[in-house]
Amino acid sequence: MPITAIPPGVVIKNITPAEKRALDELLSKERENSSISTALMVGIPSIIAGSAILAYVFKAEMQTWFKDQQDTLLEATKKLVAGAGEGVVDITLDTLNKVFRNNPKTPKVVEGSELSRCTRWAVDATDVLALVQAKGSDITKTETVAAALAIIGIAKEMKREGCSRPSAISQDQWDQA
Repeated sequence: MPITAIPPGVVIKNITPAEKRALDELLSKERENSSISTALMVGIPSIIAGSAILAYVFKAEMQTWFKDQQDTLLEATKKLVAGAGEGVVDITLDTLNKVFRNNPKTPKVVEGSELSRCTRWAVDATDVLALVQAKGSDITKTETVAAALAIIGIAKEMKREGCSRPSAISQDQWDQA
């Protein structure tokens, strides 16, 4: 027979060990539930109230700190966005390279001479650089991005195949790939 409530002042005598164990378990659960509910009822409002008080008291200091840190936070955000952009470029290029195995655009045989893959990649990089230089200041943002993606893609392929860096690819672009 389960015990649901024991009135205060009642003394329980002559219980079996199993009943004592059940009673002890019931009382410990009651204390545990009571402690948790008390902690939640007191703790959560205290934390909220304390945070609100601290925010109000130190409002001026917080505003000053945010103004001082504004440039730093802005630069950190820009770096985060730029890093995410580089990651997207890397993922896109790697995926495209796995789906469509890249080959140099320059043909294998030019004017009767057979060119190595590294030489063909170097010629491709030189062609991209020549297109950018021919456009000069008239180059659009889209064309700039396309050229940058092409150069990085060529550099990745060259590195994968063990080629050395051609002069058409800057050291920064090579390191980025």
